[in-house]
Parts: sequence; structure tokens; C-alpha cells
Amino acid sequence: MQDFVWSGRADPCLAGPRIHAAGQVAIGLCGGNARMGASKNEDAALVWAGKDWVFAVILDAHASSESADAVLELFETGKAELLALIERPEPSLLDVQGAVTRLLLGGVDRLARVRGETACLVCFQRGGYLMWLSIGDNQLYLLHPELRRLGQFTLTVRNYFEWVGERSSLALEVPCFSTGIRQLRQGINTIAMVTDGLLEVGDRPFEDPARLSRELLSPVGLSGSIAAMLAEVHRLGGADSSTVIAWQVDNPVPGLMPSG
Repeated sequence: MQDFVWSGRADPCLAGPRIHAAGQVAIGLCGGNARMGASKNEDAALVWAGKDWVFAVILDAHASSESADAVLELFETGKAELLALIERPEPSLLDVQGAVTRLLLGGVDRLARVRGETACLVCFQRGGYLMWLSIGDNQLYLLHPELRRLGQFTLTVRNYFEWVGERSSLALEVPCFSTGIRQLRQGINTIAMVTDGLLEVGDRPFEDPARLSRELLSPVGLSGSIAAMLAEVHRLGGADSSTVIAWQVDNPVPGLMPSG
């Protein structure tokens, strides 16, 4: 297994985009343009990558980076339990989904002691299936030619009044979050997780999912494409932090089709 853990508090990446890799996963970090007033980075990311699976968390905090850092610590605390489920010979995505949900719900009181809140998007992909849990407005894309022809690009809806931390949608009388499991299509599937700094800059070119799909799937490959997009955000003077996590899966199994 290869892993990557990063907090913008410790490494704000204000000088321009930086690209990292963990196994098959490309990770792009950009803390905003210092010339436009950017002085901090409150994003964070975690990636665990096995031979045929990826577990990833992307975070976008406000008011301080304490909430994002606390969620990273929560997943590091629960790492052994999660990996025990993930690395089973035939892991159940429902079991992993339940474990992630319990981990976050169980951390509500601990997270309430920090300053500020964070959006939190968690993904687990194993073989031809993808599970996610989303709190807040981070965006998740599943890109495949069959889906793009039908105008489908995203798996999440950006929810602007959900967070975990000092104010938490998980602490409501009925905890509020989004979660799901999706079958990947046959062939190359591209999965991408992004924070809103990539989307809300200039005239918002990357808010158009079709445009983002074209940019991300350019011939230069995922790392090059992410670097180019973040360089454009930096050039446009984006003051907010932008983080991207992306990887590709070649699924040999035909996807479900309708009868008749």
C-alpha cells in the first residue's frame, strides 16, 4: 500500500501548483495566488492506494484548518479497522461504507471542540465499484464515454450548508450527509475529487463539468492535466485553495444495461 497525507496548514503551497502521486492516484495542490491576497491553505487530503483499490478523503475547511486536521486524525485513528475491511479477499463496500459512517458519527463530539468547519468527501474504489460519502460542497466526478454521451459527469450535489466541526450537519437531530455506491462502466473510468477553489475562480471555467472533463482527460495524462488546470486557476488569480485527487480504473466487466 502507498499513502499520502497532507494538510494545507503545514504546507500551504502558495507559490503555485504542486503534483504528488500515491500509487495510481494523482494529487494536485494549490494554495491560492499570494499576489491576490492568499495567505493560508485550509484544504487537506488523505490517500491510501492498494494494488486494485483506492481510499481517499478530500477536505475544505473555513475559519481555521483545525477541523480538516481533526478529520485527518480521525481517519488515522480508524486506519487499522478500515484497512482490515478494505484488504479482505472479498471486501464488502457496504461494510466499508458503514465503517466510514460510524467513524464520522462517532467523532462528532471530538470534532465539535475545534474552531471552524470543513466539507468532507470520502471515496473507496475497489475493482468495478465506487463508494462515497459526502458532507458539504466538495465535488465528485465519474467520467466515462458512455456517461458523457448522456451528459452525466458528477456523482454528488454540492450541499452548501453541511459541514463537520464546530457546526456539524452530523450533530443535527437527524444527521445529514450523502452517500452512495456506483458500478463503474466497462473500460476506462476516471474518478476525480475536487474542492471548490478549482470551480469558483474567474468566470468559473471549470464549473462546467463538460469543460472539466475535457481538460482532465487531455492527452498529457492525469498528472499533467491536473497541473495545467491548477496553473490556470493560479493564473486567473484564484485566492482560494484548490485540491484535486484523481485516478483511473480499467474495468473489464460490462456495466448493467436495460432489458429489451
